Amino acid sequence: MKKQTYFTCLAIILVALVVGLGFGVTMGNLLIPVIVIAGAVGAIWLCHQRVTDVMTDDLESAISGKAALKALEITVIIAAVGFAAGMGFFFSGGWGNGMHGFNNGSIMVGASQFYPSGHMIYDESYFIADPANLSLNDVVALDRMAANSHRVRDFPLAFGVGLGSVVVLLVGLYAAFSYYYTRKYEE
Repeated sequence: MKKQTYFTCLAIILVALVVGLGFGVTMGNLLIPVIVIAGAVGAIWLCHQRVTDVMTDDLESAISGKAALKALEITVIIAAVGFAAGMGFFFSGGWGNGMHGFNNGSIMVGASQFYPSGHMIYDESYFIADPANLSLNDVVALDRMAANSHRVRDFPLAFGVGLGSVVVLLVGLYAAFSYYYTRKYEE
């Protein structure tokens, strides 16, 4: 295949990767993203092996090196901004749980998550008519409400920590490989 066809294959693989990852995440199945990523890596390798044009001359190496460095720089910047946003949301937001009792003995249980400006991002309440005789539905509803409240708050933390880890990993790998290749080619 020609280089232009190779770049078209890369674009198709990228679109398939985004769709596959999105499908796996929305389905809540962690196996799907692993299979999709492994398939994408294999497809890229297979496409690269089928290129008939010269892909390894000095100009191509310089172009690939510049493209890889720019991709690394932009990825690190985007991931660092995502890390800061996730951490900022987690540490500057607030949450609250509460109960209100009524004269007839019933209670209203509530849970909320909000931004610093008071903007409510999660607010749910559940009415319990007879607290002395909780039904299974009451217990399940209270558990679901608490879980959803924590999920709204904890997702930005997990996402931010993940992006921060990617930044550290990419910068560390870049530094390690830069050191390795500098020593290798300067001797």
